[in-house]
Amino acid sequence: MRRQIAARTGTRSRCAGLIAAGLALLCAAIAISVPRTRAEAGPAFALSPVVRALPGSGAGDATVQDLCGAAAGDQVPDGRPIQVSLPPAPPMTVGEITGRMWRQPPVKDPAWLLNFQGLRWIPPLARRAAADGQFHSLTALIRQAVGFHLANPDPGDNSAGWDEGTALRRLQTENCLYALTHAAALIPGMTSDVAVLTGKRYAGPPRLPVHNHGLMANIHLINAGKVLNRPEWITLAADRLVSEAPQAFSAKGISFEQSSSYHHVNVALWDSAGRILADLPAYAAQGLQIRTLARKAARIQGYLTEPDGKLVQVGDSDLAEGHQGHPEDPKVLRDDETGWVIGRTSWTDPQAVYYTVRYGPDRRAHGQEDRAGGVTWTAAGTRVLVGLGHYGYNAQDPGGNYHHTPTSQNVAAPPDPQIRKGRTSTIDTDFGKTEHRLTVCDNVYGMLHDRRIRVDQRLPGLAVTDAFGDVPVWSQNWHLDPAWKLVAGKVGDANLTFRHPSGRTLTVSTSGRVSGIWIGDPSRPYGWVFPALGKRTPAYQLSVESRDGAPVATRFRVT
Repeated sequence: MRRQIAARTGTRSRCAGLIAAGLALLCAAIAISVPRTRAEAGPAFALSPVVRALPGSGAGDATVQDLCGAAAGDQVPDGRPIQVSLPPAPPMTVGEITGRMWRQPPVKDPAWLLNFQGLRWIPPLARRAAADGQFHSLTALIRQAVGFHLANPDPGDNSAGWDEGTALRRLQTENCLYALTHAAALIPGMTSDVAVLTGKRYAGPPRLPVHNHGLMANIHLINAGKVLNRPEWITLAADRLVSEAPQAFSAKGISFEQSSSYHHVNVALWDSAGRILADLPAYAAQGLQIRTLARKAARIQGYLTEPDGKLVQVGDSDLAEGHQGHPEDPKVLRDDETGWVIGRTSWTDPQAVYYTVRYGPDRRAHGQEDRAGGVTWTAAGTRVLVGLGHYGYNAQDPGGNYHHTPTSQNVAAPPDPQIRKGRTSTIDTDFGKTEHRLTVCDNVYGMLHDRRIRVDQRLPGLAVTDAFGDVPVWSQNWHLDPAWKLVAGKVGDANLTFRHPSGRTLTVSTSGRVSGIWIGDPSRPYGWVFPALGKRTPAYQLSVESRDGAPVATRFRVT
């Protein structure tokens, strides 16, 4: 009797020649139970392994290393169930994930779903099983990938893990598994995922602007074309990359995705795309041109790095390590195409003043509602006004959509603002030797508003004056770095004092009235910053209310 693999479902199985929307699979490779209804569908696995040996140089092959990434630290020995931990879901066993689980997952968070339905948890386990010669475990992992398609075929829309973002990640996983094993059972599922990325769901032109998802899709399409010898996939994806690369960054080199973190993501991905094209004889010249674009954009990474060496958090972003700047570059950058002003007093002094101002185009990709003059400010190398980052994308979570509200930004807004789309703000700038003055004019909320910003590089200090026309009630919103602690002042006052662990003091004075002070509100996303996805840290959030609609001038000074 052939040995049973530990990860099988335990259901009685029989061979089927044609299953689930025409996926033809050999009986020796896979076997399934015949479900009574689609909702009950779940693959049952054959007793004999698909993989008995690895082709070529196996797990050490350069292509495998490139497509699969690092191996898991823990072994996945034959004869034992393969447990997968994807918190906050309960542990799952490979081979026991049913069609119902694919279509009705236990967690609704979009980032979690990308990982789960995109099968991104499989490559580290497969790489480890292959390296250790655990072919029964490797077989179970491959069958689980194939089983996704058998139990959950493409519905023709974005449901059940068939959106472009999930499909591209699943193809990435399947590229790895095929390069590792050459298991033919993977090919029908790979073809289904390719169909998503070459059809109307593609995240890019002509339906959508250039985006990192389309970029990743094309990279994985080229890799799939290479491992399966499908030159038409390679040509389609390569042509897209060549036409879309000039649309990814502004003339000054800033990503259009409106996020400091995603600028870095795009730089790395476009450089990778350029290298891939440079290795294709028909696209070698274009590949070199794309790498030149990526190198220009990489230079912007220094501008997006604060004096403390970490990224400024603007848009959907993490508090991650930044990049060294170039002292020969100008200390101020203004880019009207993407809506950024970035200024600093020094490229090398850790005590420098640093600030950003956002304006201009409509929110897109990973941007937030900061285009009405949203500001961050660092004084004497100490972060003062900060962007929040983002907690997650789950709309059902209290913080899920908060980063798309004006309250989450260092901007002024009326209560319950109705946000207008389109290019609704402009800027005038005067960059003096010791003082920078910026004026943002907008109608983001359907009413005229102007914000005057003065960055004093000597004190150091920041003054922001907002004015709305004929709006009786509105407020400024301010978010402080979590290191600052309130030592004097309260709601209703016009002056607040904060202390920093370094011994520095921040004085906030306003012509308006402090109408709200929050830190770590347990029931709302107020009073938090988000250093990474799913993580939050208490930090002071302030609301300064206009007096009868009059202009409000608020000043920040660090001593």
